[in-house]
Amino acid sequence: MNRKVYASIPVLCACLAASFLSGCGGSGKKTTTTTTTTTVAIAATSGGGQSAPVSTAFANKLVATVTSNGTAASGVTVTFTAPSSGASGTFANGNATETDTTDSSGAATSSTFTANATAGTYTVTASATGATTPASFSLTNTTSTPVSTNQTYVYYASGEEASGAYYAVAGAVTLDASGDIISGEQDYNDGVGNTSPGEPNTPDTIAAATGALVVDATTGIGTLSITVNNTNVGDSGVELFDIQFVNAKHALIVQADGSATASGSFDLQTATSTTGNFAFAVSGVNPITDSVAYGGVFTAASGSATGTIDINDADGVEPSTGNSFTAAATTPDTFGRSVVTGITDVPYPGSPAITFATYAVGPEAMRIIDVDTTDTAVGSAFGQGSGTFTNASLTSDVFTLLGQWSEPFGTLGQFTTDTNGDGGIAAGTADDNELNTGVQVENTSMLGSTYDLIDSGVNGYGSMSLNFQTSAVNVSSLGLYMTDPGLNLNDPNNTTTDLGGALIADMDAALPGGIGVITPQIDTTATDFSGNYAAGFQDFNTFSSCANCEFDMVGPFTVTAGALSTASIGADDSDPLDTITGMETTGDTYTSTPLAVSAGYFSMSSANLPAPGNPLVATYNTGATTPPSISFDTDIYQASATTLYWLNFGSVGVQDTLFLGPIEAQASGVTYPGARKPVARTQAKRK
Repeated sequence: MNRKVYASIPVLCACLAASFLSGCGGSGKKTTTTTTTTTVAIAATSGGGQSAPVSTAFANKLVATVTSNGTAASGVTVTFTAPSSGASGTFANGNATETDTTDSSGAATSSTFTANATAGTYTVTASATGATTPASFSLTNTTSTPVSTNQTYVYYASGEEASGAYYAVAGAVTLDASGDIISGEQDYNDGVGNTSPGEPNTPDTIAAATGALVVDATTGIGTLSITVNNTNVGDSGVELFDIQFVNAKHALIVQADGSATASGSFDLQTATSTTGNFAFAVSGVNPITDSVAYGGVFTAASGSATGTIDINDADGVEPSTGNSFTAAATTPDTFGRSVVTGITDVPYPGSPAITFATYAVGPEAMRIIDVDTTDTAVGSAFGQGSGTFTNASLTSDVFTLLGQWSEPFGTLGQFTTDTNGDGGIAAGTADDNELNTGVQVENTSMLGSTYDLIDSGVNGYGSMSLNFQTSAVNVSSLGLYMTDPGLNLNDPNNTTTDLGGALIADMDAALPGGIGVITPQIDTTATDFSGNYAAGFQDFNTFSSCANCEFDMVGPFTVTAGALSTASIGADDSDPLDTITGMETTGDTYTSTPLAVSAGYFSMSSANLPAPGNPLVATYNTGATTPPSISFDTDIYQASATTLYWLNFGSVGVQDTLFLGPIEAQASGVTYPGARKPVARTQAKRK
């Protein structure tokens, strides 16, 4: 608003009144006076025309611009008002009305606006003093169907750059039903200089793009191309992800553009803020690029987080457990991103505090990425609910543990706890593959293992001691962090199957950097492992000249009563470090007939009889006359008919590879975002 113009109006009126008597200026003569007219206008600049599912936030804030006689008016109070009933929504203050002030360009920007539970189209108005006509924003609350309108998905992954450096990425991207990117943001960090330049406060921006997500409507496999304003990541700022949908709200992803390879998850965002009690686990590298893991529990409140953290760092000082912390957290932005600061590396007094960025997936789920320029890590946090955890909170479970950098290792097994809740493991077996130490054991007893969720005095925070029946295994001490019994830790939007469990972090000095999940085991019937699945893994090996090289896989699988085979299109593999193919390949095949050895346990091994056994045989579609092929000795542990995990413990003849990943049942009758009719996929060229 032009305050000088308004200040002149009372003076002008007084002068006009006086002129009828003696004239302005006291001359006593009647004078001719010119009246100055001020026109104030307000217009809807941005945010109109949006749609959002009921009870979710709109992607963009509302912006109204005020002018006075055509010039931007700063300092003007603008009132945004939504309907008081019916289809409507609320601002960040929880009300249907809020006031904001225009900036130097005359723009007033609302806080994040969230749709209420009623579907329909409605108008939000913006009014300003002096403006006779308010500005109008047309908004629509839609039913919660992920492919009917714009939806935001949160993704994260970690892996290895073509340069050989570890890296982590996390972000949020808004897509429409056709697979077009509307907007988004992400954080990228390899801890050795290739980091989003605006950290920690400004992530990279994701550009709008047409046809960015293309998914085969039949199998759920496809690609997602993301372009960011940081040309140091991906292929000159373009990141290509292979994506395998489990359902319309959840997918497995692999970066496959030749610049890097990584594995992660892609999940529908249903909330942009989180509060309450959480368990968390993240892993990555420290400032000298050795493995590190963090785990613990915390309480999230507005502007802060307090909790208990365990740290296991390859620097030789840690592990250090049971450390209290208090951190500050910024208000989440439109994409649910918040910055958390103030968590110190406890064994190093005076060391710089760790800075995390978090992306909310839902009210009880978030992805976490370390955005420091000298180190990096990535992982998740999940709500703990409102209940109290005891040793009886664990019963029969499957657990996974993956360490992926300077100490790559994988552990996968199943256990049953004592019924008296005293923290004993009544029975259990596990596989362990430690790539650098040469330790590889299969289906080994864990009898005598214990756990404790009581003595720490912190709800849902505990520890587990694994007693493998061989002294060679270095996995023995785990941090244990319980999660809400109503959460699925692989698929945060799944509220019906495979619920509950815990996050874990390895606290052995010999194996820093390992984190994983515990999933309740509710079905061990072999014939229930049948139907269509989505699967993926992250592989570390010494096939080529580099140590601990990585390649990653996602793909659709068809299983017939325990007989494993690939679907017709097959899997996608990312291998920029030339461990097998030296490129991103599509249409690869993985085949085997798993042997049901015992309840919840399948074997695919060259050692099984009759010879030559039944290893998992992979054939890679490189275009060569004789495609490269390799056999992987692999075990599967079954948590249920819908969630299984597989661990590779070597290749035929050369035990120098390990992979670990999930096998998740695909939903039927689902329309995927960006879905197309089955089309031939272009084979990526060698980078």
